Amino acid sequence: MTDMNHDGGGERLRITCPHCLDPVAYDESALYEITGKGEHKPLDISREFNPKRRDDTLRRAYQRCPDTGGVGTHYLPVPYLRHGPGLTIAMVGGSSAGKTHLLTAMVSAVDGGDLDAFGIKWRSANPEWHRRFLDDAILPLRRGATLRRTDPLGGDGVVEFADALLLTGPRGQRRSVTFFDLAGEDLVTDSRTTTFLVGVDALIFVVDPLTAFNLPQLDEPRKRAGVPGTLTADPAFASILDRMPQADGALDAAVAVVVNKCDLMPYEPPVDRWLWEEDGTVLDPVMRHAENRDVYAFLHRHAEPSWLRPVKDARRCSLHFVSTTGAPPGPDTSDGIRPRRVLEPLLSVFGMCGLIDGSPSAAGGG
Repeated sequence: MTDMNHDGGGERLRITCPHCLDPVAYDESALYEITGKGEHKPLDISREFNPKRRDDTLRRAYQRCPDTGGVGTHYLPVPYLRHGPGLTIAMVGGSSAGKTHLLTAMVSAVDGGDLDAFGIKWRSANPEWHRRFLDDAILPLRRGATLRRTDPLGGDGVVEFADALLLTGPRGQRRSVTFFDLAGEDLVTDSRTTTFLVGVDALIFVVDPLTAFNLPQLDEPRKRAGVPGTLTADPAFASILDRMPQADGALDAAVAVVVNKCDLMPYEPPVDRWLWEEDGTVLDPVMRHAENRDVYAFLHRHAEPSWLRPVKDARRCSLHFVSTTGAPPGPDTSDGIRPRRVLEPLLSVFGMCGLIDGSPSAAGGG
């Protein structure tokens, strides 16, 4: 939700807090800074009149949310409240689907300048936050390290950002974009996590081939990963879809369905075609439709029907083949990783949410 109201002759933007779903407007009386010990300390900028110093201070500042929903004390980066309507994106899937690796590879591509070709400019919503994500996730992944699984929520139940960016589209559209990576265990319970997801703008459903596809070439990777066999559906998918708000029988949120770990099926048609397809520098609706069609057909042919539920429930949906690493896991990771097509789902979400042109048509069996 976004609305504008007038306060003292100026407009104030109200956005929905991604934690508690309350509408929040920028309020200089509720500002905080983080101390060297990681504690939040009240911040007073009423006497700072130098515009450059003021902007730099605000870029690193936080605002305490009023939180009338009883989630618990939480803070929002100030740039998130001053940079256009918010866009919240959440990863959905089981604990071994590779959500963390995929999200990290996406943000790594953004950090590496891959959005430049599409006329999208970016900067971090909070420098310390992005630097922490860079150090803890992006740099280790680029070196080929296996990232640890996302921890389930602690006792406070507050869902934290993985990272937050400020994006400006090719037509000057400004959006604050926050990414959420949630533990698979939290996604299948009736918890604050699922309540939080009711308010997100976009969902990226991550399909794990090891639990979705009964293909012979996946038997050995399944054995190595300790996966007993395929499932009729990802429990996290159903848990979220059952709670998401709908309008006229269709999901409100934008949806991308991503078949992850395609490097485990490098010679399986049509995965092979898309896995080695060069990433484009323009949004090609013909290519988008072709990939939607191929992924849908692949899921329909090799997985149980319930794996397609996100597609069938969504009003706006795109489907993708991706590889976070570019190669199956192995002992030699000295060369790092070579992600394949990880930016495509994010670009589709941006299109569906109006940041860029080129929203994909709803997928189907055609």
